[in-house]
Amino acid sequence: MSSTVAHVRSAGWTPSPLVSRILLFGLAVGALALGFLATGQAETSQAVAQSGEDLTRLLRAMAALKAMAAIGLLAAVTWRLGTSVSPLRLALYALSCGAAVAGPVMIWGMVNVVAGAILLHGGLVAGLLILWRDPAVCERLADLVARRRARIRVVR
Repeated sequence: MSSTVAHVRSAGWTPSPLVSRILLFGLAVGALALGFLATGQAETSQAVAQSGEDLTRLLRAMAALKAMAAIGLLAAVTWRLGTSVSPLRLALYALSCGAAVAGPVMIWGMVNVVAGAILLHGGLVAGLLILWRDPAVCERLADLVARRRARIRVVR
């Protein structure tokens, strides 16, 4: 183990919220690009021709709806990363968001529909479970509710 890694572990290094968000979005953009690169233009055209117009429209509409769910997860995780997070939890968040973002793109391409669905749903479930079990989410929500209640009392 190098001295830098040992120093990081002993110091309990945690990335800042800005660094965490940059890393999250970097991985999400990378996953998006990999989703596009998973199928070539010729393969996509052939899959669309074989599937037919109606099935293609249906699956692409579903992919668009599922992309909104992936964006929702990305927004929730971005909100969570407003406070410090451990490197392990950041990696788990980034991987779950990356999978959820890549899934709809693969479904849209019509070649890897099953793989895209597995990535999307696996990423969504994993991300939601990680958020649910994260103690910082509870603290941030409690603080948000307390501030809103205080504002309501001031208005009345």
